[in-house]
Amino acid sequence: MNGMYRSKTAAKAARRNRLFVILGAILTVFFALSVVLALTDEDLGQNLAVYVVLLIPSVLLCCLGLRGRKLADRANRYSAIFACDQDGVVTLSELARQTGMEPSAILPELEQLLDKGYLCNCSLQTRGQPRVILSSGTAEEEGAGFVDVLCPACGGTTRLRAGSSGTCEYCGSPLVGK
Repeated sequence: MNGMYRSKTAAKAARRNRLFVILGAILTVFFALSVVLALTDEDLGQNLAVYVVLLIPSVLLCCLGLRGRKLADRANRYSAIFACDQDGVVTLSELARQTGMEPSAILPELEQLLDKGYLCNCSLQTRGQPRVILSSGTAEEEGAGFVDVLCPACGGTTRLRAGSSGTCEYCGSPLVGK
């Protein structure tokens, strides 16, 4: 159920960035050792400038992979939080409580993840109190969508994840989302 809100784009980016880190680390070690050997061996010393120049892009490749991996990991984290939400609306204060981040830092990050296409089946509402609205679900997984449940006790309507149970937001009576 965790992948319901993480897009295929995020999964591809995670794989690509993992490859960047691995390749960058291998090349960095190789060229760093070449620099050390060039400093100790006169014959290899002639190529010292080449090894240093080649070391720079390998370090940058590794850093690029680490930076991109962080964003893909954030998409996974938000997807897991969204998958556990019961009413289909996730406020920034809820996200702040679960991530340990400041709400002011969460909003730009969510915007970036949505702009890059890393999150799906949700939208960001910025009018009033910013919040993430989870889709009623095009995902085919059980419990992916949401249903409006009419409370038999008070007649109020509460939105619940399909297949889950909860309480009426008006009177507190137990409800089941079918």
